[in-house]
Amino acid sequence: MAKVTVLVPINANGFIRRFGPMLRLFSLPYSDFEIEITGDVSSIIESRSMGPDALSGLRLVVKVLHDNLRRLSSIVHAFFWYIRPGTKLILETDQSPGQFFTGYLNMAITKAPVRALYRDSLIITWSRWARDGLLRDGFNDEQVKVIPLPYVEPLFRVEATKIKAVAFVGYDYYRKGGDLALKVMAMVKSIDPSIKTIYIGQIPHSAPRFIDEYYAYLPRSRVLKILAGSMVTLAPSRHEAYGLAAMDAMANRSIVVATDVEGLGEFVKVNGGVVCPPSDLNCLIENTLRYLDKREHEVKANLQYQRLIENHNLGKVRSMMKKIYEEVLSK
Repeated sequence: MAKVTVLVPINANGFIRRFGPMLRLFSLPYSDFEIEITGDVSSIIESRSMGPDALSGLRLVVKVLHDNLRRLSSIVHAFFWYIRPGTKLILETDQSPGQFFTGYLNMAITKAPVRALYRDSLIITWSRWARDGLLRDGFNDEQVKVIPLPYVEPLFRVEATKIKAVAFVGYDYYRKGGDLALKVMAMVKSIDPSIKTIYIGQIPHSAPRFIDEYYAYLPRSRVLKILAGSMVTLAPSRHEAYGLAAMDAMANRSIVVATDVEGLGEFVKVNGGVVCPPSDLNCLIENTLRYLDKREHEVKANLQYQRLIENHNLGKVRSMMKKIYEEVLSK
């Protein structure tokens, strides 16, 4: 049986650091390959903000040394850029380097020169938007595969009583559109004071009076409970590579009203949610109010949930991953 080593990002306590890689582990073809899962310890020193800071140079040096000194005797499936030039790899990422430079570093790079490092690798990504970015960076058409993350119901679904509430989750105030969420909440609250507004994430000033519940941070279990109890979840991001928070909301039958940007907009559209142009505040407000109506909400919530379980079916995604491993090992 062929062997594949899967390197997952971990934190200092040895737990998987990001939810996307954790979901992928559920869709690996364990019955067809010998799969060894091991922690990528270089991820322990990654910046929490994902942006540059005083230690960025040191982190890059440690990352390169880690990836090249470690001896692995099989094909490697790694997440978020394993820096080992000339090695046959399966690399999985939510966005291209060029998209990362633009969205997180505010550097207008139209093409990131990384193709030469990964000419023998196969790239997995989660959206057509990210695939387009990888092609712009120089990867070829056959090299880049779009494989969605699987929906694993026990990791998403919780029980809660649905109320007339609007929720927002976003720890990066600007990129996640926290200011836009506040504007929407202020307007819907002025129209109907009975609507409950819940904001989870950082606000650079004190929480406004129209916010009924404010949390700077909550563990995932509490976030899911709030989304499950809210009729509408706002996702007015300016930059977002994928829709994991939207996935949380859809799984718990909360209508996602999002901006049509990057991988987020693609995810929400494909799975039956609502998308608005990034500059159209009225669209966000109107659709938030619309889906606080019980009849409108029920129909849309059912549509979202059905599309989610169809498009992210665990068995279907596992079959796609099996084909990827077979393709790489046959070369």
